[in-house]
Parts: sequence; structure tokens; C-alpha cells
Amino acid sequence: MSAPADPVDALIVGGGIFGCSIAWHCARCGMGRVVLLERDTLAFAATSRAAALLTRARANPALMRLIAQTYADLPELEAEVGESLDPRRVGSLHVAGSEVRGRELRELAALAEAAGVSVEWLAADEAARRAPWLNPEAIFAAAFMPEDAFVDPYRLAMAYARAARSRGVILHQGMAVQTLQRQGERVTGAVTAQGAISAGCVVDAAGAWANVLAMSLGIGLPMAPVRSQYWITVPDPLFPPEHPIVILPDASAYSRPELGGLLFGLREARSASYDARQLPHDLSDFPLGEDGGWPSLIEGAPALRRFLPALDRLEIVHHIAGLSTYTPDGLPALGAVPNVRGFLAATGCSGAGIALAGGVGASVAALAVGRASPFDLTPFRFDRFGVIDPFGQAFRRRCEMARSSKISG
Repeated sequence: MSAPADPVDALIVGGGIFGCSIAWHCARCGMGRVVLLERDTLAFAATSRAAALLTRARANPALMRLIAQTYADLPELEAEVGESLDPRRVGSLHVAGSEVRGRELRELAALAEAAGVSVEWLAADEAARRAPWLNPEAIFAAAFMPEDAFVDPYRLAMAYARAARSRGVILHQGMAVQTLQRQGERVTGAVTAQGAISAGCVVDAAGAWANVLAMSLGIGLPMAPVRSQYWITVPDPLFPPEHPIVILPDASAYSRPELGGLLFGLREARSASYDARQLPHDLSDFPLGEDGGWPSLIEGAPALRRFLPALDRLEIVHHIAGLSTYTPDGLPALGAVPNVRGFLAATGCSGAGIALAGGVGASVAALAVGRASPFDLTPFRFDRFGVIDPFGQAFRRRCEMARSSKISG
């Protein structure tokens, strides 16, 4: 397969859910020639390993607006690809186990209601009835948001890709970008093993490797790849198939149903980050999860056991580890990159990439076509941390701490 010989209007690098969403939204905006390059296969890396919670309540209203766009995209994508994406609308149950967390939950619920999210306050016994594995004695307050869902992340990403292709976007798999090209203050395209591609604008949606790409222009994006992980238990009557997503800030944990079992994630006190320059192109054999996650699980078990008393008897059958791109404040880095015209980027998903995909796609596509973003991207500016070394240990440690301190879905 050879690189496109003619100039393209937008060149998107990276075929994860961000890249696929941006491609579809570019086509919807009426952009002429749009090409997406993926060096492996679409939605293969971080996207396919995501827990894919579409929880709407976030401490930053700007995030909630991006997530609302993802929900808005679902029916349109289903219509365009001709099949249901089967979002599991089980709702989300946010549980506070202390007075301090209770105050935080009331503040979060107020923000969610202001954004149009339905919120129901539940007594402890009612919360435990909906999620039978919960210990009602550990619940100080519980807020249920009935419209929240989770999805199959691969199916959603591929729906974006298929819908983009049907609108004329060219998708190239197995085509790696070696370097980006610039002329003065403007990006002009990219070089691949199959040849050079000229582009009116370039979008860096290369996931954990986004900084490797940006550094070919002398630019460091404010994020680092950080390990995320979750576990899945065997099926158990404690876990009805339609029980809600559960968010447990006191345990730095979240959960959702998974094939009759429980999928649950924990944020350890010291997350692991990586120098993207040292990462292989294929993470299949990279030792992200060679310890089975046991040190993290043992560390988090006491706090989780308070809410899940049955933890010690549950058989765990899967441990899934992948890379998320974290920024020091846990917010994405999104939009036009300063000092290089025509260069856009979408990174720093901070463990919420699937939920944010629609808003990210709509925002970046609007900028690519020369319009204003439909959402305020000020909180997501690339320069908000000042001068950084994205590969340095000090900066990576700040990104690790953002994951360790995360308490949302």
C-alpha cells in the first residue's frame, strides 16, 4: 500500500477511539479529503482494553459537555452503521463512605444536575438492593444517576471508523508515521515508510506515542503514558447482569457488571508511568501486567473490602492492564498546539477516553475545518503547565499522581 500521492486536507495519526471519532466528525463537518493513518490495526491498543464507563458526573463541567457529545453521537452512529451499539444503560451509583466524601458527592451531584443529569438519592439499603454485593453499613450517602451507561469500546471505535469511511474518509492500517514535516511555523505533512503525505493540517491522536510524534516538530505535549488496570471475577449470584456501575471514592475504585461477574478497577498509591520513546510499537508482549496486578490488589484490598465484604472469596479470572495518557491535572490536552500552525492534538485522556470521545472528535474536527470549537477548550490548553519535559521522571511522576488521586469513573 502506498501513501496518498495528492495533498490531503486533514491527516489524522492514530486509529484509536480519538482518531476514529475525529475522522467521523471531520467528515460530518464537510471537510474534503481526510486520511487516517494507523500503524497497526484500528482500536487495537488502549481502546480495546478500556473499561468504557460513560459516567457523566465530573468535577469539571467542561468534561461533562464533552461526554454529553458522546451520548449524542450514539444514535447517529447506530443509524449510519445500521446496527445497535448496545450501550448498557444500567445507571451509575456513586457511594460515599464518610461525611467528607458525602459533602464531595453532594457537590458533584449539584454539578451534574446543573448539566441536566438526573440524580436520585438512595438510602443505604436501597443502594445495596441495586448492587447486592455492597455492604450497606459502609454507605454514608449514595446518589444514583439512572441514565449512565457503559459500552463495548472496540465496537464504538469501529462504528466511528465505519461511519467515517462511509462518508469518504480514507483509513490506512499498517502505515506508520516516521516523522512530521514543517515549513517555518506551519506543519506541512508526514513521512511514512510508504512515502510522504502533504496535509493542510495534521492531528496527533497517537495515544501513548503522541509525544514521540510531536517531538519530531520539537514540541512536548503535557502527558505521560501511565498504567491503568482492572480485574474481572467469575460469574456469581452477587452480581446481577443489570446492576449499576458503582463509583467508590473512599476505595479509589470503580466497578461494573461483566458477563455475570464483576469488573473492578483500583488506583494504587504509586502508578507506573513509561518513557514513550522506550515503548514497543506492539504492547502485546510488553510487561504491563506481568505481576497479574497482585501488588496493587493487595494494597487496595482493605479499603475495597469495607464495601465488598465478599472480596476474599471471589475468584479472579482476568487481569487487564493498558496504557492511559495522563496529564498532571487529570484533564485532557486538546485542540490547536501553540506555535505550529495546522498542528492539532488530542491526548491526555486520563482514563476517560471512551467517555470523552464524542466531544473530543467534535472539537478537533471543528478546528481542523477552520471553525470555532463547539466547546470551551480553555481548561485543556497545552501550555497550562508551562515548560515541561514529557519524558522526564519529575513530570511523569506528576502524571502518575493524577491517576493515583483519581476518584471519579
